[in-house]
Amino acid sequence: DAPSQEASLAGPQEAFSEIIMTNLALVRKILKNPDVVAENIPVGKISKTPCAVMYIKNFTNRKLIDNVEGRLKKIGADYIFSSSDVEQLIEEKTYMPMTHTLKTERPDRAASMLAEGKVVIIVQGSPFALILPTLAADLVEATEDNYVRIPEANFMRVIRIFGMLISLFFPALFIAVMLYHQEVLPTDLLTAIAASREKVPFPIVFELVIMQLAFELIKEASIRVPNPIGSTLGIIGGLILGQAAVEAAIVSPILIIIVSISGIGSFATPTLALSRSLVLLQFIYIIVAAAAGIMGIVSAAFLSLALLASAETYGMPFLAELLPSSNNKYRSAIPVHPIWRRRNRV
Repeated sequence: DAPSQEASLAGPQEAFSEIIMTNLALVRKILKNPDVVAENIPVGKISKTPCAVMYIKNFTNRKLIDNVEGRLKKIGADYIFSSSDVEQLIEEKTYMPMTHTLKTERPDRAASMLAEGKVVIIVQGSPFALILPTLAADLVEATEDNYVRIPEANFMRVIRIFGMLISLFFPALFIAVMLYHQEVLPTDLLTAIAASREKVPFPIVFELVIMQLAFELIKEASIRVPNPIGSTLGIIGGLILGQAAVEAAIVSPILIIIVSISGIGSFATPTLALSRSLVLLQFIYIIVAAAAGIMGIVSAAFLSLALLASAETYGMPFLAELLPSSNNKYRSAIPVHPIWRRRNRV
């Protein structure tokens, strides 16, 4: 079937299924290389779920292959039902807010990652493949980048990164400005915001958190309801409840604008796992901004970058591909390079 989570206008319109042999055939159809290896490692003491570890022989780093296979063989769970179970059992830092494993439903993306020297795990019964190691640059890369011209790909990548930054920092910056740094706003704008909140009975931090939770509730509900009802749910949540809440002076119009802009930024995130990670960090930044203003946001941002810079995934620095390396060991993923300038492997 066509991909549902990683849709592409210019790329192939086929996705993985729940049958492992079909998924292996889809990858081999794209990557016509006799050195592509798919090793079967049953996982689960009782279920013995078939799990294929794909890599290119004499091309992928042998230490990486042994690392991945060793973790799979050490899984002690009785039953394995999907690739998500495998992801949780082999990941290095369970409570890390930022995901370190990329899941894809596109055979073409899995094949391109194999061509970069990475390992792909395909599990029976799951339409998603795991890509290891997953670096920060892989999380901001969209499938469409490989099927459009370089100027278009670079422009859309800048837009996506800008949207992710808005989603992460915009609500926290609004709280910091309104509580500690009102002098940075023009007087007319500050007066308009104060007038819109004149009859609102709740503190601005509590109001923003409630609005963000309501937005996440609408997103979660839209996933659970049948497709024909999804558009109706959006109308109810966005128009009826939002307008009624403003007229009842429960929330201010400016906060609806802040939450809406932040939500649009989160929709620009190319991967669902990264989008959910940004939502968790968003609430942390809101709390920090309410406690210490912009200095708190800056301190939290530096702490987050320090944690990410020190993190490794299967022996590789998590931020390796975001900036060009002095020894040219890792390719730079920002901006998007023409295909004739890209390195063959990570």
